[in-house]
Amino acid sequence: MIKILIVDDEKGVCDIIRKTFSYSGFTVFTATNAKRAMSLLTKERPKIVFLDILMPDADGLDLLRQMKEADPGLIVIMVTAKDDEESREKARRYGADEFVTKPFSHNYLRDIVIEKIKPVLDKGGHMQKPRILIVDDEDGARANLKDYIVPRFECDIDEANDGESAVRQASRAQPDMVLMDIKMPKTKGVQLVGEMAKACPDAKIIVISAWKSAEVVNRAIAMGACDYIEKPVSMALFGEKLKMQLISIGKLVAKKR
Repeated sequence: MIKILIVDDEKGVCDIIRKTFSYSGFTVFTATNAKRAMSLLTKERPKIVFLDILMPDADGLDLLRQMKEADPGLIVIMVTAKDDEESREKARRYGADEFVTKPFSHNYLRDIVIEKIKPVLDKGGHMQKPRILIVDDEDGARANLKDYIVPRFECDIDEANDGESAVRQASRAQPDMVLMDIKMPKTKGVQLVGEMAKACPDAKIIVISAWKSAEVVNRAIAMGACDYIEKPVSMALFGEKLKMQLISIGKLVAKKR
């Protein structure tokens, strides 16, 4: 699991970045001062840090230097409203991997993380093929997901067409990700999410369903789903969500096209 640390004295900025990445499956920690930041760095050993330059109790650039000395392989992305070449040059000298100016978009931050984290994991030999379980009683729905995934990602895919067989397969194979409908034969609707979460507790579960009720969505998330996609599926949206979830567990192995 990839961990991210956000260091900014503005709690609102911490919350914005935290929501962006926790929703995508990352484990995220926040700190609004230098002391807590260094404590979390030592205790949690994040792979990525978003770091503000202007901190009330420390110089963010000096904190950058300390972090890089503690963990030379750490990816540090400077996030600040102070956009000047002198700060950028000093940040680069201290080992900053990227420099982001406020305000920023969620998509921009996600793109930077994907760009920075994948080469590091590839170089370290940590990338492994994920195992994905597709659960849907409609053959065409399962085929559509497979047709999107197989040309783009190296992975092992299992399939199930009802709730009972899905839980058995999940318990046996322990997939990294489950892509599942909840309105199928031999299932009690959204309760299947809870059964799947118990069968494979480490898996990322994405519900893909025609049910559009906010109550159903909230129940699915409460029972262990990390995301909910409505049918008919936008494959562009599905692909983006899938990619971020695989990045978050360190198992994005994209095929060369």
